[in-house]
Amino acid sequence: MRALVLKSKGQLVLEEVPLPQPGKGEVLVKVWACGICGSDLPRIFGDLAYFYPLVPGHEFAGEVVKAGCDLGEKWVGEKVTVYPLIPCRKCAFCESGYFELCDAYDYLGSRRNGAFAEYVVAPVHNLVALPDEVSFEEGALTEPAAVTLHAVRRALISPGDRVAVFGLGPIGLLTGYWARLSGASLVAGFEVDPRRRDFAKRFAFDVIMSPNEEEDLLFEKVFEASGNSSAFLQSFFRVQKRGTLVLLGNQEKEFTITPKHFSLILRKELTLLGSWNSHFTAFDSDWERVLQLAKAERGTLKRVISHLLPLHEVPGFLEAMLRKEVFYSKVIIAPWAEGGISVVD
Repeated sequence: MRALVLKSKGQLVLEEVPLPQPGKGEVLVKVWACGICGSDLPRIFGDLAYFYPLVPGHEFAGEVVKAGCDLGEKWVGEKVTVYPLIPCRKCAFCESGYFELCDAYDYLGSRRNGAFAEYVVAPVHNLVALPDEVSFEEGALTEPAAVTLHAVRRALISPGDRVAVFGLGPIGLLTGYWARLSGASLVAGFEVDPRRRDFAKRFAFDVIMSPNEEEDLLFEKVFEASGNSSAFLQSFFRVQKRGTLVLLGNQEKEFTITPKHFSLILRKELTLLGSWNSHFTAFDSDWERVLQLAKAERGTLKRVISHLLPLHEVPGFLEAMLRKEVFYSKVIIAPWAEGGISVVD
């Protein structure tokens, strides 16, 4: 099969590799769509890869084509998306149903080979059936959509709450969308890039502005989704007293919380919440909720997609993304496409 293989830091190469074979408790998935996550850039161009060579990619959907055990046979021929975190199922958090907090997890696309490829092996227990009404592209969006829904659910938004989102990349856009569906009366987006501000108009934001604009708006719930230290520090000034600040964006550089900002936490009596990954159990799954909402709100999730790429276009496009030479929102890889880059309107 063809796969994008990370040979060393910054060296992502499209090459022919052996077709992986599913083992006990696993299936082989033909990948029809795979998203490029913000974490893929530092993994490919930084020092976040756990090993080389590695096939990245953890946001994907496809079709089960082969089973490595009887348990997987019923999935053959089914459309699926896949929860990429592989829990140990032995630690106290796993036994409590909090797989996202597993002490010894594995992970597709980082700790084992992922879906920047035509096929990928995945555990049977991580499969999620795609409704007929949900496309493969939307299926690949299930992972970031579940991550953001998880954060919004942790914030306990009440009907009428005013909500702000810092950073209007795919994570910020989806966070604003879930906040609106959760009953927020006002959803505001803060973004320094005017191209992202313009792109965000297709989503449910009442107000879209630069973080530096002088406004007196304060919010009950504020989400920091940019991973930018400046945005993180600015967000303290937008939370009202006794409000909640949800930390969702990964910070990649060290920074200092000043005494002034620390004082705001104390004097406003703020609640700070961390949110990572998503909840995935049989009885309370962020993934199932996302897919049911995607089925009901047909086509809405697709609005976050800016580009569709065949495999051979990915290395060059990733370098352009890294150098900020191209505007993008969510980029989806279509491994079986043979054409060029498609810009989604």
